[in-house]
Amino acid sequence: MERDERQELAVTIGLLLLVGGVLLGDALFGPWPTLAAGVTFILVHYLGPHAAREVAVRRFARQLRRYR
Repeated sequence: MERDERQELAVTIGLLLLVGGVLLGDALFGPWPTLAAGVTFILVHYLGPHAAREVAVRRFARQLRRYR
């Protein structure tokens, strides 16, 4: 029961920070830069690990070709 309450509290705080950050960004920079920053963060979060893995595989393949 305690874990559910902690998880619910964490989600609530996260949503409050998200909404507050969006409202603050909108007030300071305008809607389009705020949207662009949010989309950039989301894309980096989802594509970052894939891109890092791809770079590592290419680097390893280059090392294998170099030592043959």
